[in-house]
Amino acid sequence: MKTLFLFPNWKTLLSALFIVLAFPPWNFSFLIWFALIPWFSALDKYKGERKALKKGLVLGVWQGVWLSFFMTLGGFYWVAYSLHEFGVLPWSLSIAALLLFSLGSQPQFIIFALLRVYLKKTINWEAGWKSLTLVSILAFAYTGLDWILPKIFLDTLGHSLYLSRYLNQSADIGGAHLLTFIIYFSNETLYQFIKSRKKPFTPQFITGILLFSLNFIYGYYRSHQIEKIMTAPHPTLQMGVIQANIGDFDKIAAENGVRGAAEKVLSTFFRLSDQALTLDPKPEVLVWPETSYPSTFRTPQTLTEFQRDQELQNYVRARGVPLLFGGYDHSDSKDFNAFFFLSPHPLPAQKTENDLQVYRKNILLLFGEYIPGYETFDFIKNNFPQVGNFGRGIGPEVLKIYSPQSGPILVNPIICYEALFSNFILDAVRKGSQIILNITNDSWFGPYGEPDLHLALTVFRSLESRRPQVRSTNTGISALILPDGSMTNRSQINREEIVNMTVPILPSIQTLMLKWGDWFGKFALILGLLGIFFAVFPYIQLSKP
Repeated sequence: MKTLFLFPNWKTLLSALFIVLAFPPWNFSFLIWFALIPWFSALDKYKGERKALKKGLVLGVWQGVWLSFFMTLGGFYWVAYSLHEFGVLPWSLSIAALLLFSLGSQPQFIIFALLRVYLKKTINWEAGWKSLTLVSILAFAYTGLDWILPKIFLDTLGHSLYLSRYLNQSADIGGAHLLTFIIYFSNETLYQFIKSRKKPFTPQFITGILLFSLNFIYGYYRSHQIEKIMTAPHPTLQMGVIQANIGDFDKIAAENGVRGAAEKVLSTFFRLSDQALTLDPKPEVLVWPETSYPSTFRTPQTLTEFQRDQELQNYVRARGVPLLFGGYDHSDSKDFNAFFFLSPHPLPAQKTENDLQVYRKNILLLFGEYIPGYETFDFIKNNFPQVGNFGRGIGPEVLKIYSPQSGPILVNPIICYEALFSNFILDAVRKGSQIILNITNDSWFGPYGEPDLHLALTVFRSLESRRPQVRSTNTGISALILPDGSMTNRSQINREEIVNMTVPILPSIQTLMLKWGDWFGKFALILGLLGIFFAVFPYIQLSKP
């Protein structure tokens, strides 16, 4: 076998480029509808001259690896920046880790390439209804693998449609993975259309056109239906989101007790909050982002921390406005990444302190907030002290905002990474949440790429649940995400901003995602595996002597 056989095919590189450009920050989402076609062609390249199945499978593995590698390198380059800034690794090790991460960060391409090559080389299906069956099996299998295989950021092809108003609305039926299924099916049928020169209008091509059209029609109808609900009279909550643009080094200094750093952080937030309270309409609630408070709150370890707690408490009482802010909580020798709801007045029927509600983050970021074996191995503690070993909260919760104008409003607080998990938010919405309240700190990942991608992924939580989402970030992007997936009050990156949001309090809008949860990925996996079994089994039987 020639060494060249294992190198990336230029068509694989082209597919990787198309996928990267379809996602933020580039947002050329139209590319996603044919992004996989060059890769399909690369997998079929040796069909005639290399008939041996083993060689074809090796080709598939390597082209899957290369697609994963170059897609990750182009779309997740900021991982190296994060490892350098947050992990305090030298640039050489950070870049090496990025290259290693890129090889397997999209495992669905690698596993699926094996599957596709095997099916295409084992089963000789001509264009027609059998070919439509094969395309359907491949689409379900790809979507199911994409859903079940581990990925840190849970991204999928469907997320590229976060700005496509009429094409992303069906996320309330089956989430982003339903969109991935439609995207894959369209790519495969278009590829077969290009190859079938004699009979291009095959059943699978017509089915692909029909599937795309139905998705568009549903999106058109559903978006106007949601828009009608949003324009009808409804109560609102005015929320002042404070984006203080506190950089990494300021936060590191504050959290490590460097003299004056904590005071600088707080004074910046106080100054911007006072400015927010002069706006018209005046905010009923102030929101500060993740880890905006530079120490634990109400579990002081020093006199200075006790005085800082008093200063914040006095500020809230003097202004008479609830403050929702990210910080740290401490209990039983564990620190927690926490979200505090501090009221200027005593709260009715609260089990905690009568002016405070606390949410503790439940889903922690691997290698950012915990490392497996941290407690067991001294080597990890000694070499990565900057990576917190945080405790976990109890899970999705619903807390109350007590607004003088609107009365008690139920919200589900989520912190940063938790916004990527559909079921986590859906569980809270089922408990009655009216607003998704998302605080985030993306400053560790740099100003390019990651803030836009993180925002794109979180848009789907509002589409799936049809709830407004308030997003408060330290350095951007802060925004109000509406139930139809549109965004208002979007802030810029790396700028101090006061984002004064009028948040709609809407009647409950039911969706299939709320009823069944994140169901489509599991459904696709089961159908894909069953389809493969019933498609391949007769050929296995025939091949037996």
